[in-house]
Amino acid sequence: MEVDPISLYTTPIFLSKGDKLVSQGTGFFYAHQDANLQILYLVTNFHVLTGSSPSENKPPIGDNIAFQFHLSEIEPGKIKTVRFPLFAKNGKPVWITSSSYPEVDLAVIPLVTSLYQDCKINYVSAEWAKGNLKVRPTTNVTLVGYPYGFYDKKNALPIWKTGSVASEPKMDFDGKPLFLIDVSAFPGMSGSPVFAISYGMYETEEGNTTVGGIRKFLGIYASMQMVGKEKYLEEIVHGVRLGIVDSESLEIGHVWKADIILETVKSINVQKYQEEVLKNLV
Repeated sequence: MEVDPISLYTTPIFLSKGDKLVSQGTGFFYAHQDANLQILYLVTNFHVLTGSSPSENKPPIGDNIAFQFHLSEIEPGKIKTVRFPLFAKNGKPVWITSSSYPEVDLAVIPLVTSLYQDCKINYVSAEWAKGNLKVRPTTNVTLVGYPYGFYDKKNALPIWKTGSVASEPKMDFDGKPLFLIDVSAFPGMSGSPVFAISYGMYETEEGNTTVGGIRKFLGIYASMQMVGKEKYLEEIVHGVRLGIVDSESLEIGHVWKADIILETVKSINVQKYQEEVLKNLV
């Protein structure tokens, strides 16, 4: 059985209040080499963990999450499900946000080795963001996640959805470290990693043309632009006729750039996090 490695990078994230499921989104694994230690992180949106955007300052709607690790690359349906508290006993959240841009809809959780020591971990790394692929408006992009919680549950594999870049990717849209994509996306996909993928011939950053497959990590999908508002909240909706198009949606999605994720991860004081958070987990 051959499974694309990207399909093993992601996990559904189920947000609960106690034992009651309140929301569902997407997350993915990211690894960073810190000195001689490689640390694994779960990356998702702030609103996937809290139910609201960072700027809204609302109380969180849940207190724990569940997510999955693959136990086998050959049989991806074999998984380990982890339930993880969102707050330490001292009240500190387990996630870390961007200190440079507090409004960024991003949350990063360092994961202790004991959670995944028997698992087969596939992950994004900083190298994925350095691919020599020219990205411009209309470049095809791929989001990998769990729309409305829909995915291949038998094999624990996500859904791939495609779109295209809809703003100048080198520019910070409205002064924020994000760019826009033209895509049909749904609740549950927030937190999806976004890639530019090319097979065969492609244009390099220098403007040359070369042959061979390439994949480049572009960032994290967060929300859809609605007429006059942004849609952040992930909700599991029962009895909804899937496929109905929201008349207020512009079908324009927000992608926070890979650089802000890399910067946030690199800024984490691991020792301080261990003292203040990990040692105080319930």
